[in-house]
Amino acid sequence: MKKLTDKELTIMEALWEHGEQSIRDLIGNLPGPAPHFNTIATYVRRLEMHGMINHKELSPKFYLYDATVSREQYVNAIHKENVNKLFGGSYMGFISNLVKEHDVSVDELKELIKMIEED
Repeated sequence: MKKLTDKELTIMEALWEHGEQSIRDLIGNLPGPAPHFNTIATYVRRLEMHGMINHKELSPKFYLYDATVSREQYVNAIHKENVNKLFGGSYMGFISNLVKEHDVSVDELKELIKMIEED
């Protein structure tokens, strides 16, 4: 799965949060100053080309766009790619790094183990 740029991720976040939208709806749901229509249309075309979104044509000049990949699917794919690339596929190495670098407490680790055991 393609790793998204910050702008692409922002568009995907808007689609994940608000569902199916037109380009104008997307622009209204993006944070900060409103980007130009053509800029968003370009990012949307790229996302569609990579299979992240699809469109439904309501009229010759009006389309609705929707995510084809959920937030969870995207996050899982990126985590898997990072584990493979950075830790040789070792989830133990990945988790060990998270624990060391982010000061995860013993209580948090116990809670995580409990959550895993319950699933």
